[in-house]
Amino acid sequence: MKRAFTLALGLGAGVVVGMYVVRRLDAAQRAVQPSNVAGNAGRAAAGFTSRLQAAAAEGRAAAAEREAELRARFDVPNLRSALGS
Repeated sequence: MKRAFTLALGLGAGVVVGMYVVRRLDAAQRAVQPSNVAGNAGRAAAGFTSRLQAAAAEGRAAAAEREAELRARFDVPNLRSALGS
C-alpha cells in the first residue's frame, strides 16, 4: 500500500511538472515568433517616438521661458517688437 501511494504521488508530481515545463516552453516559443517580435519592436518604437516628442515639446517650452526671462532681465526686445510687428 505504501509503495502504491509513493508511486502515485511520484507520477502525479511528474505529470504536474511536465505540464508546467511544456506550458513555459510553449509560451517562450510564441514570444520569439517573428510576428510577435515585430509587434513588440513596433510598440517599443511608437512608445519611444511619443516620449521623444513630449521631451522635445517640453524642451522648447523651457527654452522659450528661459529666453523670455533673459530678454526681460537684460531689456532685449524680441524680433517682432524690434521690427514693429
